[in-house]
Amino acid sequence: MKFSLFHLPSFFPQFHRSEAQFYEDMLHETETADAYGFHSAWFAEHHFHPYGGHIPSVPVLGAAAAQRTKNIRIGSGIALLPLQDPIRLAEEYAMLDCLSGGRLEFGIGRGFQKMEYDAFQRDMGDSRTLFEEAHDIILNAWTKERFSYVGKFRTVHNLSVIPKPVQKLPPIYVACIFTPDSFTWTGKMGYNLMVVPYAASAEFIVDRINFYRDARQAHGHKAAPEILGVYHFYCGETAEKAKEEPREALMRYVGAVVAANQEAAYSDQYAIYKSLPDAFAGMAYEGYLYPNRVIIGDPDQCVERIQQIRSMGITNISLLPNFGGLDHTKIMASLDRFAKQVMPRIKS
Repeated sequence: MKFSLFHLPSFFPQFHRSEAQFYEDMLHETETADAYGFHSAWFAEHHFHPYGGHIPSVPVLGAAAAQRTKNIRIGSGIALLPLQDPIRLAEEYAMLDCLSGGRLEFGIGRGFQKMEYDAFQRDMGDSRTLFEEAHDIILNAWTKERFSYVGKFRTVHNLSVIPKPVQKLPPIYVACIFTPDSFTWTGKMGYNLMVVPYAASAEFIVDRINFYRDARQAHGHKAAPEILGVYHFYCGETAEKAKEEPREALMRYVGAVVAANQEAAYSDQYAIYKSLPDAFAGMAYEGYLYPNRVIIGDPDQCVERIQQIRSMGITNISLLPNFGGLDHTKIMASLDRFAKQVMPRIKS
């Protein structure tokens, strides 16, 4: 079992002193996770809204984290491939791998927020083609001295992209939430999997993980994959404090998600997402989120939850501790309790 840190933050001016301090807090959390022996720290790309929008560039924040840490791996959770030029992504993430000494974990995905696609003037009906073309171009850029490529949206002629990553090929993770085709493609390619369990039931997640494993096996991939699950997290002194101290912050976070998804994703590729805005709006704290879709509890409860999550097939539990304007001192105390009172019991 690996543990990692996940940054998909939500900024609230009434709770955060400044945007600059907001970044400093995230970097402090990442330094602490590095000191505690966490496997990786992941930064999620989003745009234009308090929900996630303060990380529009993972390579920029990832490079800052890399310079302040020694061992923790630096992940994109995720790079939104359809929204940006793949040549620029290849350059910037290769730079991040170089600056971190070969610590890049490359998480990729299509995204699901209509307003991001609209702002970047992309049609969500093209998302699958945009994603796969960008993926192919980036891998060519990293692994070939020169390459050419002809796609529907991008043509490359005899181009040499520099720098190259330190790693021959950074580990690749693909974020999949609902769409079966995404799980199939990820398994077919033999990539690692990233899931977000708070958006679906445990039974649904297990079913999709098995679906992904079957696709891997059918395409001859025998090595065990990494399966990363992202969980909102708080480790409190007591069960009652753990339950109550993050309550308001987590609900503010859900409110930020709702505000960023006022319009449902469109196109047949996102048919399963049509009810997502209503689903987010209906996420109650007790009964829906707490206790079964988060890791929130005292140390004993956290250990129990991790054992449950491990039984689902997840191999890397990625803790999302910074949400909804939760006080930074509480976040740091929570991480400290987890590292000292939970992690040693899981490893034993």
